Amino acid sequence: MTIKNTSQWIMASLAFILLATSFSLKAQQWEAPGDGSINYPSGRTESFKFGFSFQKTFDTHVFSAGKAKLRTDEPPPNYRLNAVINKEGLIYIAEFANGFFKSFELNIGGHYVAIKPRRDFEEEQPYKHLVILVDDKSYLVDATHPAINFEFNDSGISDISGVGVIRDLSSRRR
Repeated sequence: MTIKNTSQWIMASLAFILLATSFSLKAQQWEAPGDGSINYPSGRTESFKFGFSFQKTFDTHVFSAGKAKLRTDEPPPNYRLNAVINKEGLIYIAEFANGFFKSFELNIGGHYVAIKPRRDFEEEQPYKHLVILVDDKSYLVDATHPAINFEFNDSGISDISGVGVIRDLSSRRR
């Protein structure tokens, strides 16, 4: 191998390494935008935005969940959206609203998530009338503090599951 061929080989190798590095850095950046709506007890409906992202900003990375931002070296493995259900069967999620509401729907990163009433409210079990919908799955709420758990991989949301819920096998959302 001559000096000219060696330098060409080194330059080609460096170009390949730089190209591979730029692809891997891009793969680690992702965005899962979300648009939703909240239904209040008064009958008023309000739209909101809530999404996730993991973006490089200058020499660091920033993970965003709604309006909250956190500097980090890697995306967290998950994000838990905690809900509180009061004695009247109304829902509170701090990331969405400043008060209690009846239901919400959210389209986020190619997924559908909602908490809605499925039957009439019963005072003895204020949470039993609610259902959590995740894509085509339905979960019965089984606690006054359920949560929706978003899991992440290198390209965004990899899975969504419920905490404080029971899988509803009686219905399927299409």
